[in-house]
Parts: sequence; structure tokens; C-alpha cells
Amino acid sequence: MKLWEKPDSQLDPLVEQFTIGQDPKLDLALARYDVRASIAHARMLGDVGIITTDEAALLIAELERIGKRIDQGEFRIEDGIEDVHSQLEVELIRALGTVGEKIHTARSRNDQVLTALSLYVRDRLTSTISSTLQLLRVMLDWAQVHRGMLMPGMTHMQAAMPTTFALWMAAFAESLLEDIVFARPAFELANKNPLGTAAGYGSNFPICRKRTTALLGFAQTVASPAAAQFLRGKQERAVVSALAAQSATLGRLAMDIVLFLSPGYRLLRLPNWLSTGSSIMPHKQNPDVFELLRARFNRLQMLPNEIIAVTMNLPSGYHRDYQLLKEILLPAWDDFDQCTRVLAHVLPHLEAVEGSLQREEYRAIRSVERIHDRMCTTGESFRTAYRAVAEEIKHVTPEEVVDVPTYLATLEVEALAAIEQQIQNLDPTKPG
Repeated sequence: MKLWEKPDSQLDPLVEQFTIGQDPKLDLALARYDVRASIAHARMLGDVGIITTDEAALLIAELERIGKRIDQGEFRIEDGIEDVHSQLEVELIRALGTVGEKIHTARSRNDQVLTALSLYVRDRLTSTISSTLQLLRVMLDWAQVHRGMLMPGMTHMQAAMPTTFALWMAAFAESLLEDIVFARPAFELANKNPLGTAAGYGSNFPICRKRTTALLGFAQTVASPAAAQFLRGKQERAVVSALAAQSATLGRLAMDIVLFLSPGYRLLRLPNWLSTGSSIMPHKQNPDVFELLRARFNRLQMLPNEIIAVTMNLPSGYHRDYQLLKEILLPAWDDFDQCTRVLAHVLPHLEAVEGSLQREEYRAIRSVERIHDRMCTTGESFRTAYRAVAEEIKHVTPEEVVDVPTYLATLEVEALAAIEQQIQNLDPTKPG
């Protein structure tokens, strides 16, 4: 069934399949939200007298039954039915006859999908941020375990100054906390009620949009009906920008791990049971899991460009181009959530290698500390001490015992405490 179908119309089968696209599969993710919005719509129609209160009660009861089937995984979009909106209406008509036909009064599939998508985005952002906070906890725990373990800090991929494994991981945790901020605009955009804007121009039915706004828990109502259509693309772009920001941080973490596992660095170890092997070289232990995480997080960073490519230069009003946005957003969101779950699973088992600063390639890495010590003992200026240390370090041999400098120990305490406080202050139920 098609909601726009008329008795004398029959769409070409190839065109029909092409225009339906992936909707029957992807719309299942939106089904429970379409039901929620439809319940609110039915209740409002009854409240204002467009349908009777008995009719509203029948619609709501049947929608609640459908909602339970969705929650139990028993709901599907039948062959020949193009989307979830059509499936819901078909089921209401089967169960209630002409009463079921009244559910679509004063609304269009345009505001219907916008409302379902907004409800979906609000819920899923909350869930994703909760998962991100769990990953942050894993990162912070790893940092706490590795406090006081020295490693070389790098600039230009060359030895720079000593740092610690705890501070290295803390940097990614703090960056990820900053990335969560990108979710706020997406949540705010999804917190406006588009229901009742119909096809983008309202309707002459005496509906009460404030009522559905309250029933669905939206913060405000989209004021101009045409503005609701502008949310398509804008809302999805805000979501993928948030995913891309976090992916940039986590992709860089995966890159560091792959690098630090390599023979040239030897800063980290991966247990055998998290490594893959070679079909020809029996000695190989490959960090495939982190290489795939790197690739997938890198691919996710391209999402904003994909959204822009679909929506750029579209005139006002609804266009079927927007259908493709679900095909970009929903699978990518699944991919992101899977990647963060995998990373949280394997990260605790990553092992730091002690004693790396005692290797020959890092023999001069404490040059800045030497400048400080020389200035304290001789009273020389920084630049004079700098030149003197530059000569001295030509003859420095690797240190057998390397203590953690006091300033690094202090930085560890301060950084980890500050990140812990920020995590505690975050409320995953209020991304906005």
C-alpha cells in the first residue's frame, strides 16, 4: 500500500522499487517513534474534537498494541508496503476499519517522518553519549593503572620530552569530552516539534500543536511550517558532525596504538588472543582490531560531507532526496556505536612496555630538564643553558634508572582528577 495511491494509478514496478529504496529495512529503527508520535497525534485529534474521544481511545489502544509488538521484535514492514508510515496505517485500518483511516488527518508523511526522526535522534544521542561515557571510564581506568610509567612524548614523530602513559591516555579522554559538546546542537535541533506542519505549509484543520509538543516532551514547537522541512539535512548533519568529532579523536588513538605496537616504537603490547596471524608467517601478531577501528573511524569523519552532498542547493520544501539521508545516518550510527563498544572491550588489555626511555634513541630526551637543572645551579639564562646542554647531550648515555619527574607526577594527578570531575558532571540524559 502507498498512502498516495489512487484507484486509477499504477506505478511502474522498476520505478516503484527504486523509489522505495531501503525504507522497509531502515524504517524499522523509526517504528516505535512513529507509534509514539501517532499516539500523541490521535490524543490531540480527540482533544480538539476532530475525532471523537472514543475514536481516539481506539486508535491509541491499537497503536499501543503495535508498540508492544515492535518492542518484542515481532513487527515488520510487509512486501508491497513502502514504508513504516504505510504499514502502521494499514494495520490500524485492518483492526479498526474507517476509524483507522482517521489517523492521518491533518498530517503528512513529511511531518510524520520528521517527528519520528527527531524522537529517534533524542533517544539515540542519549544512548550514544552514555556509551561514550563508559568508554571514557575505561580510558581513565587504564590511565590510573599506568600512572608513573614513563614513555617518550613525540613531536614530528621524533623523541621530544618524557611523558607518561597515563598522560598520553588522559589526552584522548579529555579530547573525547570536548567532542561530546558537538552533540548539543543536534539534540537542540531534535527537540523541536515538527508534527502538524504537514507537507510544510500547515493545514486548515483546527489542531493544537502545543498539545503534541507537550505530549512528546519537546522543548518547543517549530513555528513556521516551511521551516520544518529545513530540519531535514540540518538535523542529520548536526548528528554526523558529533559522530565525526568523536571519530577524529578515537581514530587518532587507534593510529597511536598501531604505531606504538610496531617494532620501531615498542611502547605497547597486545595479548595474543587480541591479535591476528599471518597465513604464511607464523611469527606474526597483527593489530587488526585497531587497524579496522582506525579505518572505520576515519570513514565516519567523512559523514558531514556525504550529508552536504545530498542536500546542497536544494530549494525550500520537501524533496525525495532526503530519503537518502536515512541510508547515510542510520548505518553509520550503528557503525560508530559498534566501534566504541569494541574499543571499550579491548582497551583494558593493552599493555604498556616499561623502560622505554632507557633505549639509545631516547638518551637525550630529558634535555629540557637538564636546562632547568643547569639554570638552577649556575644562574645562567635559558638560552645560555640551552646552548650548553646542546653540547652536553652529544655525550649522554642512556640512563639505567629513570625516575618520574615531579612535574609529571603532578600533571598526572591534576589531569586525571579534572577529567574525572568532568565525567561526573556530564548528564547523559541531557545532551543538550
